[in-house]
Amino acid sequence: MRTNSLRLPRIALACTLSAFTAFGPATAGAADLSSILFVNPLPKYPAWRLIGDCVANRAKELNIPTTESGPTTGNLDATVMIQQIQQGIANKAGAILTFPATAGFVPLLQQAGKAGITVGTFYGASGTESGSNVNIGANFTRVGEIFVEAIAKREGPQHVGLMAQGPSGAAKAFVDGFTAAAAKTQNVTVSAVVYTNDDASKALDQANALLTAHPEVNVIASHMGTATQGGTAAIKSKGLTGKVVFVANGTAGGGEQGLADGTVYKLMLQDLCTAGTKMVDSVAAIAHGEAVQPQIDVGVRMFDASDYKEYLAKGWQ
Repeated sequence: MRTNSLRLPRIALACTLSAFTAFGPATAGAADLSSILFVNPLPKYPAWRLIGDCVANRAKELNIPTTESGPTTGNLDATVMIQQIQQGIANKAGAILTFPATAGFVPLLQQAGKAGITVGTFYGASGTESGSNVNIGANFTRVGEIFVEAIAKREGPQHVGLMAQGPSGAAKAFVDGFTAAAAKTQNVTVSAVVYTNDDASKALDQANALLTAHPEVNVIASHMGTATQGGTAAIKSKGLTGKVVFVANGTAGGGEQGLADGTVYKLMLQDLCTAGTKMVDSVAAIAHGEAVQPQIDVGVRMFDASDYKEYLAKGWQ
């Protein structure tokens, strides 16, 4: 799941198109939906890779030609994503699926809709989903509340530093939901919020800065899986294992390891494969003229070391 002040490199459109990965053509005329383009924000990151694979598998079952594109650097690059969506509009894709990383995606997705393209968004929030026909993902306001519920069960005052993607979209929903829920508890307060633009390479520096500026922090929590490795590394490097814990999103990027070594208190898992499958079903239904729910929430739960493994086999991550 990023924003912050985006100073993203502009990459030639011709180069971005070479990053497209086709999942294979379908039988001609086998589906009313002509094609799907999935602009994946983080094609190499395990959670988004799982969503992409489940989109591709379901589309193949329905004989819908599907192409995936996305930034190739391993970091979210909104400029590249926007260029690829623009190309999808020009190519008259039947449906465009993406994560609307910033509010800047909304007018472009609305343009796609006006061109007769069905639009599906993953994890749109705080208005970024408004350009879509269907939005699927965790309700990140509720995710913030779930995080607080888990942290509030710890003994004593819990001074939390939040690591978020940026000040809009899903990140804003998470921070707002967390802050409001914390205010209703007796022991959870928010000390500070830092932003990484969902860039794993920035997580360590931001976590170190957070712990240095706010020595009272004894919990770091993030809705981003990309923050886990840097956050737990900062805890270890400062000798704070056992004194500061991390509450993570997913097992990837150090989440599972953190449960084992004690740096991660709990982690959130989501029913991601179902999200990808339901998205394809939804845009296909729209192409058939059927009504679909505009907002579909995926399953979300908090886990500790004792109970998470059985859900990994079910497509949760």
